[in-house]
Amino acid sequence: MSIITNFRDLGGIQNRHGQHLLAHRLLRSAELSQLSAAEAKQLVQDYQLNKIIDLRSAEEVRQRPDTLIDGIRYIHIELLSDTPHMAQASIAAFRKLDDRSNTHEYMLTLYQELALAPAAHVGYQRFFRELLNNAAHESVLFHCAAGKDRTGIAAMLILEALEVARPVIYQDYLQTNRLRQEENARLLAQAAAAGATPAQQAAFAIALRVDSRYLDRFYRTVEEHYGSVDDYLQSVIGLDPHCKRQLQQQYLQ
Repeated sequence: MSIITNFRDLGGIQNRHGQHLLAHRLLRSAELSQLSAAEAKQLVQDYQLNKIIDLRSAEEVRQRPDTLIDGIRYIHIELLSDTPHMAQASIAAFRKLDDRSNTHEYMLTLYQELALAPAAHVGYQRFFRELLNNAAHESVLFHCAAGKDRTGIAAMLILEALEVARPVIYQDYLQTNRLRQEENARLLAQAAAAGATPAQQAAFAIALRVDSRYLDRFYRTVEEHYGSVDDYLQSVIGLDPHCKRQLQQQYLQ
C-alpha cells in the first residue's frame, strides 16, 4: 500500500519485552480524500479494514471529505477546537505561515497544545476507546490531513501504551519525512504557482515536515504537567491498568 500518502502498518514493531505489534491491525496515513477504488479494495481485502478514524477538524472534513468505503465504520474525532489562541494542524493553516523561525515556534506550540488542550484530551480518550472496541482480527486506520502531527501523537501514544522503546517511537515518527516527499513537493509547487513568496514557501516546507524537537516538546510538556507518559495515559486518557493490559492483549503477539 504505497500510493496512499504517508501510509504505514505499525505491525512488526517490537516492544521492550520482545513482543511485536500484530500486522494489519493498526494503520496510519494522511487523509483519504483521494482514495481510489483499488486502494479501498486492498484495505478491505488485504488489511481487513473495519474502522477509519479521522482526526481532522470539522472544516477540513467539510472541504476534503474522506472517500467512504461500503461496510467500513467512519468515525470523526476533532482534536483541536478552532479557537484563535491555538495553533492549528491543517494544511490550510500551514500555507498561511510566512517566516521560518516563527514556523518552528508555531509547530512547537502545536505539539504543546496537543498535550494540554481539553479537546485533545477528550479526542484521544475516544480514540483509545475505539481501539479497545475494535473487532478481533480487523484493522483500524487512523489519519489526519498530512498524517504527521495529530496522527503522529496518536501513534506515539499507542506505542507508549504497548511499551515500545522511545528510540523506536521516534523512528516511526520520523518516517513521515521520507513517506511525504512526493506529496510535499506537489503541495509546494502548488503554493508557488498560486503566488506564495519565497519566505512563505520556505515556511510551508518546514510545516510539512516532522522534527524530533516537536515530539520532544510533547514529551516534555506531558512530563512537566502530568509526571510521566504513563501517568498521562492513565489520568488524562483514561487508560487504566486493566485497559492497558487489554490493549496489549489485543494488539501484541
